[in-house]
Amino acid sequence: MCADEGRTTAATIADHVIPHKGDADLFWYGHLQALCKTHHDSTKKQQEAGKGMGYDDDGKPLDPTHPWNRE
Repeated sequence: MCADEGRTTAATIADHVIPHKGDADLFWYGHLQALCKTHHDSTKKQQEAGKGMGYDDDGKPLDPTHPWNRE
């Protein structure tokens, strides 16, 4: 996520790409990604809650339920 913002930051969290939600197999064997604590504690949590999906190159929100994307 930092790289997407043009920054290099040390990763401090091994984040589950697919939230395990208590599933032991996903917890132990699921795909992981390296994240900084800031992105893990903010951006990733918002994504899992269905919020803060980001913006495209033109600044338009990617979240289809965002008011700007309603007709």
